[in-house]
Amino acid sequence: MDFATISAAVAGAVGSRVAFHPLDTIRTLQQTSLSTGYKLPFAQYWRGLSAAVGFTTPAFTIYLVSYRQAKKELAPYLGSDTALNYIASGTIAELSSSLLWTPMEVVKGNMQIKKSNSGGTFAMMKRMYETQGFKGFYRGYWMGLVVFTPHSIVWWFTYEKMKIYLRNRNIEKSRPSIDLTASQYAIASVVSGTTAATVSNFLDVVKTRQQLAISEEVARLRPDDQMGLLKVAKNLIAEAGFFKAMFKGLHVRLMYSMPSGVLSMVIVELLKPEEPTQEQKVLDY
Repeated sequence: MDFATISAAVAGAVGSRVAFHPLDTIRTLQQTSLSTGYKLPFAQYWRGLSAAVGFTTPAFTIYLVSYRQAKKELAPYLGSDTALNYIASGTIAELSSSLLWTPMEVVKGNMQIKKSNSGGTFAMMKRMYETQGFKGFYRGYWMGLVVFTPHSIVWWFTYEKMKIYLRNRNIEKSRPSIDLTASQYAIASVVSGTTAATVSNFLDVVKTRQQLAISEEVARLRPDDQMGLLKVAKNLIAEAGFFKAMFKGLHVRLMYSMPSGVLSMVIVELLKPEEPTQEQKVLDY
């Protein structure tokens, strides 16, 4: 994979994280029921940003590069624009990057829920290592795979299908090129992000609560969350009711993920658009 793709992935990851981190903080607090409002001390909105950027940059880069490379390598066997290729490539991308996503979520989340300054990313990581050991950074790892593997599959399948639909619209309107505009990439990202987030929301809340179950703040509120994943899910349903539990914090998650996803993918696609398939080249000609 060329340097331009890596550079585009880095730019997209950093830009989206910095711009929308406060909404991610609110999402974490609402999912764990440590806060239900939007008004926080100003500094708390930005807690965990350094951890988010530090881990997200390589994780998103590996994620995007893995997806594009897998899609290219699998094209002779599964076809370049087929559901099977999107599913397989999305799975490979998630598995390749998950070793970085999980510690990012755990460290960032612990910093976000602190009411007082946690001393910075390295201080938090040191404290976690001293109290939980190395495995503490991978708390909720398997649950993360359960959440984000189908999330990635739904996201990429919907995103690719939306790009094909929008390219066909361009052809129908007799545009000189099938290349998409920034607004069209944004539309594709909004549709795919909303679909994937809605489908995976309940599992995402359970995953976040499991990852933060042994933090002081959550332990005081729900000490039995530490008993395991099933107990976390039961507590969530008992607290909110089944229907509300399915969509707990979804509105804030969408407020964060939609603009964040749009910004990151528009930056990536404009800086380094994916190489067109042979079929697309013929259509463009």
